[in-house]
Amino acid sequence: MTQPTTPRTLSAAARALILALAVLMLMGVALAAPTRLRAQTAAPNATEMLIFDWNKPVTKTMGGFAQYKPLSATKYPNGNWLSPINWTNGTLYFRARVLSIPQNQPSMKLGFCFWQNSPRFGEECTKNYSVPGAAGTERRWNQSFKSMAKINGAAINWALPRWKAGFVVRGPNGPVSPKAGMNWGGQNPAHWYPLNIHYTAVLVINGSAPDWTKYGWSSN
Repeated sequence: MTQPTTPRTLSAAARALILALAVLMLMGVALAAPTRLRAQTAAPNATEMLIFDWNKPVTKTMGGFAQYKPLSATKYPNGNWLSPINWTNGTLYFRARVLSIPQNQPSMKLGFCFWQNSPRFGEECTKNYSVPGAAGTERRWNQSFKSMAKINGAAINWALPRWKAGFVVRGPNGPVSPKAGMNWGGQNPAHWYPLNIHYTAVLVINGSAPDWTKYGWSSN
């Protein structure tokens, strides 16, 4: 006759090990969530925040738009910029250095934009600033946040996340891009791309210039 089996009782050491593993798993979940949150928000007492940094080539396949999308998948803040800090009262500071370009492009300009696609489409952009396309060129400029242009009247709701952000490479006749029928702005893209560039954008609310050394730049 088959004898009924008796469930094995775990030893005290085994129970302790299982409990320790469970605690470690719960701690991992708890720690991971704040990390994701910090990637999308700024500290409550912050006066500046890095909103964009590009330090690599802009290739022909990007079509003249150096963008991070979806922005929610990056480390850059993408939460409510109206509360608890109203970042829209701040100033956008930019710094760019051309590392290399196939042919010098003295007419090159760079403009920065945000795009939103929910709950409705929005696009707001800065002015286009001159950054001559020649290795070694470095420029700094700034613009008040609220002075950005609402492209085709499409305002962004800054209380909600943005879809993407980035800068647009422009020549004498507009973007050097094939998008929306722009036909590279009449330029030969092989003379522009790959454009190797370091481009940084910092949003500041206290009126002073950012501390560039925090973002991989010299203080000069």
